[in-house]
Amino acid sequence: MFKLIFVLVINAYHGGMTTIDFTTLQQCETAKEQVKATERGGARLDAVCIKKKVPIKKTKCKVSNEFARSSGNYYPVALECIEE
Repeated sequence: MFKLIFVLVINAYHGGMTTIDFTTLQQCETAKEQVKATERGGARLDAVCIKKKVPIKKTKCKVSNEFARSSGNYYPVALECIEE
């Protein structure tokens, strides 16, 4: 059995990556827009929502090392999840 989650991945220009899980795509997209609206003073934040199908069993997920490029910006495109 699987569940579907939407993960907001926030990648700061100065380093650091944060992930937040959501149960609906709408929640994730709303949070993504709020993150982009808070960019100030040249501080760049890239945010993307990733859809992930994960087993209902307890899992530990991390952003994979695979990145896609879009107009000069790199952003993560996948999550890797393992059962604990």
